[in-house]
Amino acid sequence: MAEAPIANLTVLAIVRAEEDRTSLAKILSDSDWRLRVTGNFREAQTALREFVPGVIISDCRLPEDHCWKDVLHEIGTTEDPPPLIVVDRLADERLWAEVLNLGAYDLLAKPFDTSEVLHAVSTACRRREHQQAMSARRKPAGPAEFSRQTQLSAAVYRS
Repeated sequence: MAEAPIANLTVLAIVRAEEDRTSLAKILSDSDWRLRVTGNFREAQTALREFVPGVIISDCRLPEDHCWKDVLHEIGTTEDPPPLIVVDRLADERLWAEVLNLGAYDLLAKPFDTSEVLHAVSTACRRREHQQAMSARRKPAGPAEFSRQTQLSAAVYRS
C-alpha cells in the first residue's frame, strides 16, 4: 500500500525522456504533489532559484556533460537541501551504493514502478520534515531567550 502524500509538495523532476515525464505525471496525478519538470541541469538551476522543491528526482546522466552529482552539489549549498532521488535504467548495486554514499536519498530503476516512486517520494518527504523539526529544536536560543534563561539561572543561584 502506498504511503499518503504530504499536501502541497512540489517534486522537481530533471528527466529528458518524454516517456519518463509522462510516467511521472501519471504516477503523481492522483496525489497532492505537484510536478515540475525540467530537461537539463541549467533549467533545474533556474527552477531552484524560483522555488524550493520538497523532493528532486533526477536522471543519472544529464545533457551537456552533467549528472546527478552536479544536482547534489547544487542543492548541497543550500541551508535545507531537498532529498535527491536518482533514476536510471541501469540501477544496479554499484550505482545504488554510490548514490547513497555520496548523500543522495535513493536510486530508482526505470521504467518507473508506481508504488516504488510513491514510496520513495513519500519517505523522502517525511525524512526531510523530521530533519527540519529536529533542526528547529536544536537552534540556539535567541538574545531575549538567552537573557531570560540567564536571569532565571542567576535567581536560582542566589537562592
